Amino acid sequence: MKKFALAAAAVLLGTSCERIIPFDAEQVDPILVLYADINPSQLLKAHLSRTVGILDQGEPQRIADALVWAEDSLGNVLDTLRSDGNPDGFYYSPLKPAAAQKVTIKAEWGGLPQVQGSAKGFALGGSFSMDSIGYNPGNGMFGMPYVLMQVTLQDDGVPGIYRLEFYEDIADTTWGQYPIYSDSDDPLVLQPAFGGDFGDRIDFDNALFLGQTRSIEVKVFKWVSETPTKLKISKLDEATVKYERSLQAAQNGGGPFTQPVPIFTNVVGGVGLVGGRGHRWIRE
Repeated sequence: MKKFALAAAAVLLGTSCERIIPFDAEQVDPILVLYADINPSQLLKAHLSRTVGILDQGEPQRIADALVWAEDSLGNVLDTLRSDGNPDGFYYSPLKPAAAQKVTIKAEWGGLPQVQGSAKGFALGGSFSMDSIGYNPGNGMFGMPYVLMQVTLQDDGVPGIYRLEFYEDIADTTWGQYPIYSDSDDPLVLQPAFGGDFGDRIDFDNALFLGQTRSIEVKVFKWVSETPTKLKISKLDEATVKYERSLQAAQNGGGPFTQPVPIFTNVVGGVGLVGGRGHRWIRE
Protein backbone atom coordinates (compact mmCIF):
# COMPACT_ATOMS: atom_id res chain seq x y z
CA MET A 1 0.00 0.00 0.00
CA LYS A 2 1.22 3.49 -0.71
CA LYS A 3 2.76 5.40 2.16
CA PHE A 4 1.06 8.62 3.05
CA ALA A 5 3.42 11.58 3.51
CA LEU A 6 1.00 14.48 3.43
CA ALA A 7 -2.16 15.16 5.30
CA ALA A 8 -5.12 16.82 3.69
CA ALA A 9 -5.45 19.96 4.96
CA ALA A 10 -7.56 22.20 6.05
CA VAL A 11 -8.70 25.64 6.00
CA LEU A 12 -8.22 26.75 9.58
CA LEU A 13 -11.14 28.74 10.83
CA GLY A 14 -11.18 32.44 10.29
CA THR A 15 -8.70 32.25 7.38
CA SER A 16 -8.90 31.21 3.76
CA CYS A 17 -5.44 29.73 3.23
CA GLU A 18 -4.87 26.02 2.77
CA ARG A 19 -2.41 24.35 5.10
CA ILE A 20 -0.74 21.11 4.02
CA ILE A 21 0.32 19.19 7.10
CA PRO A 22 3.22 16.72 6.93
CA PHE A 23 3.15 13.75 9.28
CA ASP A 24 4.86 10.42 9.84
CA ALA A 25 5.90 8.99 6.48
CA GLU A 26 5.45 5.47 7.87
CA GLN A 27 1.71 6.05 8.18
CA VAL A 28 0.22 3.70 5.57
CA ASP A 29 -3.52 4.17 6.09
CA PRO A 30 -5.57 7.30 5.47
CA ILE A 31 -6.69 9.24 8.55
CA LEU A 32 -8.97 12.18 9.21
CA VAL A 33 -7.76 15.75 9.64
CA LEU A 34 -9.83 17.88 12.02
CA TYR A 35 -9.63 21.59 12.77
CA ALA A 36 -11.80 23.68 15.09
CA ASP A 37 -11.58 26.87 17.12
CA ILE A 38 -13.31 27.00 20.49
CA ASN A 39 -14.02 30.72 20.80
CA PRO A 40 -16.84 32.22 22.93
CA SER A 41 -16.88 35.23 20.58
CA GLN A 42 -17.81 33.15 17.52
CA LEU A 43 -20.23 30.47 16.42
CA LEU A 44 -18.81 26.97 16.56
CA LYS A 45 -17.20 25.84 13.30
CA ALA A 46 -15.04 22.89 12.28
CA HIS A 47 -13.31 21.62 9.17
CA LEU A 48 -12.77 17.98 8.18
CA SER A 49 -10.64 16.41 5.47
CA ARG A 50 -8.78 13.17 4.77
CA THR A 51 -5.10 12.43 4.23
CA VAL A 52 -3.91 11.85 0.68
CA GLY A 53 -1.05 9.63 -0.48
CA ILE A 54 2.01 11.32 -1.86
CA LEU A 55 1.65 9.31 -5.09
CA ASP A 56 -2.06 9.91 -5.43
CA GLN A 57 -3.44 12.31 -8.01
CA GLY A 58 -5.66 15.28 -7.22
CA GLU A 59 -6.26 17.58 -4.30
CA PRO A 60 -6.64 16.57 -0.64
CA GLN A 61 -10.12 15.27 0.01
CA ARG A 62 -12.43 17.57 1.90
CA ILE A 63 -15.29 15.73 3.54
CA ALA A 64 -18.80 17.17 3.47
CA ASP A 65 -20.87 14.15 4.56
CA ALA A 66 -19.33 13.19 7.93
CA LEU A 67 -20.88 13.05 11.37
CA VAL A 68 -19.41 15.91 13.42
CA TRP A 69 -20.58 16.85 16.89
CA ALA A 70 -19.61 18.75 20.05
CA GLU A 71 -19.64 17.41 23.62
CA ASP A 72 -19.18 19.01 27.03
CA SER A 73 -16.74 17.83 29.71
CA LEU A 74 -19.25 15.19 30.91
CA GLY A 75 -19.72 13.68 27.47
CA ASN A 76 -23.12 15.24 26.89
CA VAL A 77 -23.82 16.24 23.27
CA LEU A 78 -23.97 20.02 22.95
CA ASP A 79 -24.87 20.09 19.27
CA THR A 80 -24.39 18.31 15.95
CA LEU A 81 -22.52 20.43 13.42
CA ARG A 82 -24.08 20.67 9.99
CA SER A 83 -22.40 20.90 6.59
CA ASP A 84 -23.30 23.90 4.44
CA GLY A 85 -23.94 21.57 1.50
CA ASN A 86 -20.77 22.62 -0.33
CA PRO A 87 -17.81 20.23 -0.79
CA ASP A 88 -15.52 22.43 1.29
CA GLY A 89 -15.46 20.35 4.46
CA PHE A 90 -16.86 23.04 6.76
CA TYR A 91 -19.36 22.27 9.51
CA TYR A 92 -21.34 24.83 11.47
CA SER A 93 -23.37 25.21 14.64
CA PRO A 94 -25.37 28.18 16.00
CA LEU A 95 -23.78 27.41 19.36
CA LYS A 96 -21.31 29.82 20.96
CA PRO A 97 -19.23 27.85 23.47
CA ALA A 98 -19.13 29.23 26.99
CA ALA A 99 -15.83 30.65 28.21
CA ALA A 100 -13.68 28.24 30.22
CA GLN A 101 -16.00 25.36 29.23
CA LYS A 102 -14.17 22.33 27.86
CA VAL A 103 -15.61 21.45 24.47
CA THR A 104 -14.71 18.26 22.60
CA ILE A 105 -15.21 18.06 18.84
CA LYS A 106 -15.63 14.54 17.45
CA ALA A 107 -15.98 13.32 13.87
CA GLU A 108 -16.67 10.01 12.09
CA TRP A 109 -16.59 9.22 8.39
CA GLY A 110 -16.19 6.33 5.99
CA GLY A 111 -15.01 3.65 8.38
CA LEU A 112 -11.86 5.57 9.30
CA PRO A 113 -10.92 5.89 12.98
CA GLN A 114 -12.95 8.44 14.91
CA VAL A 115 -11.08 11.68 15.63
CA GLN A 116 -11.51 14.09 18.51
CA GLY A 117 -9.89 17.07 20.16
CA SER A 118 -10.71 19.30 23.12
CA ALA A 119 -10.13 22.93 24.11
CA LYS A 120 -11.45 25.73 26.30
CA GLY A 121 -12.24 29.21 25.01
CA PHE A 122 -11.23 32.44 26.74
CA ALA A 123 -13.52 35.16 28.03
CA LEU A 124 -11.06 38.11 28.19
CA GLY A 125 -13.16 39.52 30.98
CA GLY A 126 -10.59 41.99 32.30
CA SER A 127 -10.20 45.66 31.51
CA PHE A 128 -8.17 46.56 28.42
CA SER A 129 -7.20 49.93 26.99
CA MET A 130 -5.12 51.47 24.21
CA ASP A 131 -3.78 55.03 24.26
CA SER A 132 -1.63 56.97 21.82
CA ILE A 133 1.37 58.39 23.69
CA GLY A 134 3.60 59.63 20.86
CA TYR A 135 4.41 59.81 17.16
CA ASN A 136 7.69 59.37 15.29
CA PRO A 137 7.69 60.70 11.68
CA GLY A 138 10.55 58.39 10.65
CA ASN A 139 13.43 59.30 8.37
CA GLY A 140 12.63 57.75 5.03
CA MET A 141 12.64 54.23 3.62
CA PHE A 142 14.58 52.69 6.50
CA GLY A 143 12.78 54.55 9.26
CA MET A 144 9.04 54.14 8.92
CA PRO A 145 6.78 56.54 10.82
CA TYR A 146 4.91 55.06 13.73
CA VAL A 147 2.41 55.88 16.44
CA LEU A 148 3.56 54.83 19.90
CA MET A 149 0.68 53.10 21.67
CA GLN A 150 0.40 52.05 25.29
CA VAL A 151 -1.68 48.90 25.65
CA THR A 152 -2.85 48.02 29.17
CA LEU A 153 -4.14 44.55 30.02
CA GLN A 154 -5.89 43.46 33.19
CA ASP A 155 -5.24 39.72 33.20
CA ASP A 156 -7.91 37.38 34.55
CA GLY A 157 -5.46 34.83 35.93
CA VAL A 158 -6.10 32.20 33.24
CA PRO A 159 -2.84 31.07 31.57
CA GLY A 160 -2.61 31.82 27.86
CA ILE A 161 -0.86 33.70 25.07
CA TYR A 162 -2.00 37.23 24.22
CA ARG A 163 -2.04 38.40 20.62
CA LEU A 164 -2.24 42.06 19.56
CA GLU A 165 -3.33 42.89 15.99
CA PHE A 166 -3.85 46.47 14.80
CA TYR A 167 -6.22 47.64 12.05
CA GLU A 168 -7.63 50.82 10.61
CA ASP A 169 -10.90 51.52 12.42
CA ILE A 170 -13.60 50.43 9.97
CA ALA A 171 -15.65 47.58 11.46
CA ASP A 172 -15.16 44.88 14.05
CA THR A 173 -14.11 42.18 11.64
CA THR A 174 -10.82 41.16 10.05
CA TRP A 175 -12.44 40.33 6.70
CA GLY A 176 -11.60 42.78 3.91
CA GLN A 177 -9.14 44.73 6.05
CA TYR A 178 -5.39 44.96 6.04
CA PRO A 179 -3.41 44.71 9.26
CA ILE A 180 -1.12 47.50 10.36
CA TYR A 181 2.41 46.34 11.08
CA SER A 182 3.55 46.69 14.66
CA ASP A 183 6.50 45.95 16.92
CA SER A 184 7.49 46.23 20.57
CA ASP A 185 10.73 46.34 22.53
CA ASP A 186 9.04 45.01 25.66
CA PRO A 187 10.83 41.91 27.02
CA LEU A 188 7.49 40.09 27.22
CA VAL A 189 7.11 40.02 23.47
CA LEU A 190 8.00 36.76 21.75
CA GLN A 191 8.40 38.43 18.39
CA PRO A 192 10.49 38.08 16.22
CA ALA A 193 10.19 34.37 17.00
CA PHE A 194 7.49 34.30 14.31
CA GLY A 195 9.83 35.87 11.77
CA GLY A 196 10.78 39.40 10.76
CA ASP A 197 11.63 42.50 12.74
CA PHE A 198 7.98 43.47 12.86
CA GLY A 199 4.79 41.97 11.56
CA ASP A 200 1.03 41.96 11.63
CA ARG A 201 0.78 40.59 15.18
CA ILE A 202 2.51 40.69 18.55
CA ASP A 203 2.39 37.63 20.82
CA PHE A 204 3.40 37.25 24.46
CA ASP A 205 2.78 34.90 27.37
CA ASN A 206 0.90 36.10 30.46
CA ALA A 207 2.93 33.89 32.82
CA LEU A 208 4.92 36.83 34.25
CA PHE A 209 1.84 38.93 35.11
CA LEU A 210 -0.79 36.26 35.77
CA GLY A 211 -3.80 37.88 37.44
CA GLN A 212 -2.16 41.33 37.37
CA THR A 213 -2.33 44.49 35.26
CA ARG A 214 0.46 45.09 32.75
CA SER A 215 1.16 47.82 30.19
CA ILE A 216 3.39 47.50 27.14
CA GLU A 217 4.44 50.07 24.55
CA VAL A 218 3.86 49.18 20.91
CA LYS A 219 5.04 50.87 17.72
CA VAL A 220 2.19 50.93 15.21
CA PHE A 221 3.65 51.77 11.81
CA LYS A 222 1.38 54.38 10.18
CA TRP A 223 2.05 57.15 7.69
CA VAL A 224 -0.84 59.25 9.02
CA SER A 225 -1.01 59.51 12.79
CA GLU A 226 -4.52 61.02 12.91
CA THR A 227 -6.38 58.12 11.32
CA PRO A 228 -8.20 56.05 13.97
CA THR A 229 -6.72 52.70 14.96
CA LYS A 230 -8.37 49.72 16.56
CA LEU A 231 -6.87 46.72 18.29
CA LYS A 232 -7.99 43.13 18.18
CA ILE A 233 -6.71 41.51 21.35
CA SER A 234 -6.88 37.72 21.46
CA LYS A 235 -5.95 35.05 23.96
CA LEU A 236 -4.80 31.66 22.67
CA ASP A 237 -4.13 28.34 24.35
CA GLU A 238 -0.79 26.52 24.30
CA ALA A 239 -1.89 23.99 21.68
CA THR A 240 -2.74 26.73 19.17
CA VAL A 241 0.60 28.45 19.64
CA LYS A 242 2.54 25.18 19.36
CA TYR A 243 0.72 24.39 16.13
CA GLU A 244 1.43 27.82 14.65
CA ARG A 245 5.10 27.70 15.59
CA SER A 246 5.59 24.24 14.14
CA LEU A 247 3.80 25.26 10.94
CA GLN A 248 5.98 28.39 10.67
CA ALA A 249 9.11 26.29 11.15
CA ALA A 250 8.00 23.84 8.45
CA GLN A 251 7.19 26.61 5.98
CA ASN A 252 10.54 28.31 6.62
CA GLY A 253 12.50 25.07 6.27
CA GLY A 254 15.43 24.67 3.91
CA GLY A 255 15.74 22.78 0.65
CA PRO A 256 14.87 19.21 -0.32
CA PHE A 257 17.74 17.74 1.75
CA THR A 258 16.57 19.07 5.10
CA GLN A 259 14.74 16.96 7.65
CA PRO A 260 10.94 17.39 7.68
CA VAL A 261 9.57 19.41 10.57
CA PRO A 262 6.80 17.66 12.53
CA ILE A 263 3.60 19.66 12.82
CA PHE A 264 2.02 19.80 16.27
CA THR A 265 -1.34 18.06 16.62
CA ASN A 266 -3.68 17.51 19.56
CA VAL A 267 -6.26 15.47 17.64
CA VAL A 268 -6.67 11.89 18.86
CA GLY A 269 -7.12 9.26 16.14
CA GLY A 270 -5.93 11.59 13.36
CA VAL A 271 -4.15 14.89 12.95
CA GLY A 272 -5.09 18.55 13.22
CA LEU A 273 -5.88 21.06 15.92
CA VAL A 274 -8.80 21.83 18.21
CA GLY A 275 -7.64 25.08 19.77
CA GLY A 276 -9.02 27.51 22.34
CA ARG A 277 -9.09 31.26 21.93
CA GLY A 278 -11.13 34.38 22.56
CA HIS A 279 -10.95 37.99 21.36
CA ARG A 280 -12.14 41.55 21.93
CA TRP A 281 -11.94 44.75 19.91
CA ILE A 282 -10.38 47.79 21.63
CA ARG A 283 -10.36 51.46 20.57
CA GLU A 284 -8.44 54.45 21.82
